[in-house]
Amino acid sequence: MVIDNTLEITFDTRIISDTRFFHENIGRYCSRPDNWQKLIFKNWNDLVSPGVTILHLGDFALGNKTKFDLMTGLLSGRLCLIQGNHDRISKSYCETRGVTLIKSSLNVEISDQMKLIFSHRPIVLLEMVGSTYMVMFIMFHRRLKVPIWGRTISI
Repeated sequence: MVIDNTLEITFDTRIISDTRFFHENIGRYCSRPDNWQKLIFKNWNDLVSPGVTILHLGDFALGNKTKFDLMTGLLSGRLCLIQGNHDRISKSYCETRGVTLIKSSLNVEISDQMKLIFSHRPIVLLEMVGSTYMVMFIMFHRRLKVPIWGRTISI
């Protein structure tokens, strides 16, 4: 597994996942309110100032580049996107829009004994077997059943 470490996580970093802008059926699938896209947009811009980093854990938006451009142009902050299965846009295209695209996972080492791994998909690290690591996966897939084992927390 290739780990892409291009982002420093601070206490000011905001983390969000699975907004799925322009997904016609997600409101029904996940019991979102009728105006869910407007609510996410409003709350995002109310809470995020232009200089703040947003780490998005994947499935940002569905659709073409025009829709991607629309959302990235309207939302505040510096967007760093871990590519999800619905994010079908290239790293070079994102860079021209001021968005950092992370193709796999982001590994943040807090100390010798603690790592945070931000990923859209669950991953298993062989180095964790028999280790003293504390690894936290932060993601959201309602229908995904991920076993919680050892020192792994799936959210």
